Amino acid sequence: MIVTSNIVNDLNTAFQLINMGTNDKIRQGEQLLQQIRGDIQYPKVLFDYFQAYEISLGLRAAIELKLWFKEYRNFDDYQAQYVQPVVQVIKQHIISAYIVSEAPLIHQLKDAIVYVASRDFPTQWPTLMADLNQFLTHPDYVYKTVKLIYKLTEKYVYQSRSDPLYEEIIITCDTIHHNLLLLAKSLIQQIEALQNLQLSYEILKTLLKVFYNLNFQDLHPNFEDNLQSWMEFMKVVLRLQPVQGVEQFLFKCKGEALKCVLLYAMKYRDDFGDLIQVFSSEIWNVCTQTSTGRDSDKIVLCALRYFKTLIAWQDMKAFFEQNIKILIESLIIRNLSLSKDEIGMFSDEPQEFIEKFFEQSDLESRRAQAVELFKTVTKHFNQQVNLIIQEYLQAYIQSGMNGIDNEIILINLIIEASTSSFTSKDGTIDIILSQENVLGFYTHCLKPKLGQIFEMQQQNQSVESKFTPIQLAFYCRYLFYFRNVIDKVELPTLATLVSKLQLSKKTTLSNIACYTAYSLINVRQDVKNYTNHQLYFENVNISQYLQLILTDCYNNIKQQQKLETYSLKLANSLIALLKSEIFNAIAALCNLLQDLLKNIKLEYEFQNVHLVFEVIASVVDVCIIAKNSEAANQLQQSILNQLDELLRENKGDVTNFVLQIYSLFLQVQTNASSYYQNLLQNFLEIQNWNESNSSLFQAYIIFFQFGFQGTNLPTPQLQAILKSIVAHSTPSYTELSKFLIKSNSQWTNIVLTIIFEQYQIQQQTQPQISSKSKATHLSQRLINKEVFLLLAHVFTSYGVEVLVNECSKISPQLLESFLINELGIIKSISQRNERKLIFTMLIALLFSGTFLTQQSWNLIFQSMVENITLKKRNPLKFMGRVTDREVTSSSGFQPLKPVIARNTSDKILNDEDKLFSAQFKTYYSNPIVKQQLPIQQLLNQQQQELLSNLIQSV
Repeated sequence: MIVTSNIVNDLNTAFQLINMGTNDKIRQGEQLLQQIRGDIQYPKVLFDYFQAYEISLGLRAAIELKLWFKEYRNFDDYQAQYVQPVVQVIKQHIISAYIVSEAPLIHQLKDAIVYVASRDFPTQWPTLMADLNQFLTHPDYVYKTVKLIYKLTEKYVYQSRSDPLYEEIIITCDTIHHNLLLLAKSLIQQIEALQNLQLSYEILKTLLKVFYNLNFQDLHPNFEDNLQSWMEFMKVVLRLQPVQGVEQFLFKCKGEALKCVLLYAMKYRDDFGDLIQVFSSEIWNVCTQTSTGRDSDKIVLCALRYFKTLIAWQDMKAFFEQNIKILIESLIIRNLSLSKDEIGMFSDEPQEFIEKFFEQSDLESRRAQAVELFKTVTKHFNQQVNLIIQEYLQAYIQSGMNGIDNEIILINLIIEASTSSFTSKDGTIDIILSQENVLGFYTHCLKPKLGQIFEMQQQNQSVESKFTPIQLAFYCRYLFYFRNVIDKVELPTLATLVSKLQLSKKTTLSNIACYTAYSLINVRQDVKNYTNHQLYFENVNISQYLQLILTDCYNNIKQQQKLETYSLKLANSLIALLKSEIFNAIAALCNLLQDLLKNIKLEYEFQNVHLVFEVIASVVDVCIIAKNSEAANQLQQSILNQLDELLRENKGDVTNFVLQIYSLFLQVQTNASSYYQNLLQNFLEIQNWNESNSSLFQAYIIFFQFGFQGTNLPTPQLQAILKSIVAHSTPSYTELSKFLIKSNSQWTNIVLTIIFEQYQIQQQTQPQISSKSKATHLSQRLINKEVFLLLAHVFTSYGVEVLVNECSKISPQLLESFLINELGIIKSISQRNERKLIFTMLIALLFSGTFLTQQSWNLIFQSMVENITLKKRNPLKFMGRVTDREVTSSSGFQPLKPVIARNTSDKILNDEDKLFSAQFKTYYSNPIVKQQLPIQQLLNQQQQELLSNLIQSV
């Protein structure tokens, strides 16, 4: 094929311009390249160019060639056929060019070959593997060859199996298997002779990766016939002894070998079964030689996964029964001790450490995998594990209970062997380890040390002079996990002891102590009853302990440089449990809240700001319950100026929280009523209700609900506000509407008139649904659902007749027309509480009178059955809150818990499906209805069967 000199010259000029580096020159060079890229000779020119020119220009050509082949792999058949003559010429020489090239050119060529092969091998490039196979026996080129084969076969692992892929794997294995096995044996000889170890290890590692790729989809006959040879090779790799200076390279090779063994054990058990026990011994021998550093991670992780798989095999039970202690010592205990990384994290990254410490968030670490393996071992060999832990426990006691590392390992062993069921909220629930071991450690080991800590605390001695912070943290961990096992009588004392540790200068220990104390005082009365969330200490007087913990919490918060989540959670919990007892420390609480509000200005983090206001809200709520206006006034006087300053700054979330606090203050007689009345009047100004201010609407409405209680509502202003926010389609209009309707039934007609006027406007202007308008349509449907919920609210407040009559006053058949227009909502509504409200209203409309025409009745009935059918088919979609609807908006408004409790008066509704079934059963028992209702036409066979089952279940 003849290449014209013009293209070569243009290419040379383009590369020289690009290499000049200035923007103008680069742009000129790119423009020139663009002009010649469409030429059929372009890739051949690039291929010749990088071999002929200096490295800087040659590299540029190699990169361009790679990019061209990257596009080539996606060519359609016509394009590929057009350039095939050029590509064929390049394919004849590119392997040789790759083999003799060095970095950085070789990396570009390797990628180019992979791109071409992804399209052409094996049909259009049948000689590819044969070309590579000849270099597998050449010492100078073997590393480059194996690296390229690895890249070419990498897709065998992640691509789904197909006939073309399987055909390619067979051709590859047929071609290179023999030389791969020869290379494997040759490498072992070189390594044992200590020849060029680093390069030999690199080749070995890559060879093992190729082995894994080739065997991932299926066991090729060549590998099956030579199974003994390959497995002997794997055993030798695992037995190789490290040589100083290159240990990390050997460990990587062993990790890859373990990965291959695990693959065979998982996928080819019938062929590999006889070798499993042999490899098990080899693997835990290797693991005893590894360090705790990250360079050994791959070996250990593969080993842990390997044994987790084998433990469950029945035919391996006898083997593991004999070797369970070896397995625990070589694989589990070594990985339950503290690593250097964890010790560093304890000092420098408190939040990340605590998440892993309590919530087991590090799912892929060596420790996490060791925990998973140990749980599996304990499940299948419970008796043996109990005996082994008992043995370790006795040995630890006899040793004088010295050695922090041994103590931490023992704590971890007991925790991980016990926690078959665990939630961070409730601690260990079902214990599969014997309680003798769990409580034995607590009684004989932990309790004496906690006694020493208590004595030191009583004498104002530094506990950390005798116990390290990380040691104390693990004592907390034990108490945290087993708080449901320890006698509840002891928990208040333990919580008080742990609480003192929150004053530590070590942030991690301080936060762990707060979280542990919080968990100990919030233990549930019946941890296995998921419907009973009552706390044990709600009805047990432990106020003397709680007061001490609150004092520690107060001192801790005062010394903090920033807001800490765990201390805030603890403070909020203490206030909730102490209730009116907090009035004994109201002055200290006022100081605490002042400090917290100061810290909000120093550093803003939403979760902590929210918790600060939850703490304030809890204190005010206690004042409301106790009707203690004196304490409320004292609290208000201490923080009102700070709250007012935060309100003036008008920072979205903070403003919302402040207004909710004011709403709570409004419910107890205080000295600031005139201040709140002025705020009320200010919020009635229509300019406060513009669209840019919509994130505050929910807080304004809550403030109205408490501020206007017992007074005549300013009708003109509120009517104007409602019209404004409805016109802007702000979801918060439903909350304002609910408030107005609840306050006076006369508002029902006003509210519904405004809502349906806007609904009619939306219906008339609603765009045709297209791919471009789906988002608009979704928003529209959500708004219409809010209208649905508002109608349901009128129904729950005043009944079905009032609902129908009020809608009829606006327009005859208005309600019926709306329901038929929004059948899609009836069919799809899935959020639990929303579904309850809407279904209960619809059931009343269907079965409590003649409110609908027969055609509309049929359509609504059909839609409800369709919804019930969908729920039966996909119950997870219909899971949601079963409590009253929370006030939320598109702005992400977050209500405070005391505000939710005091702002909720919706009726608690019965199970809507059972109600529907019972009402329909009664309705359908009427012979006339039974004769006239065309069930077989309305419902399909599946829906008819469902309805029949529902009726029978009532």
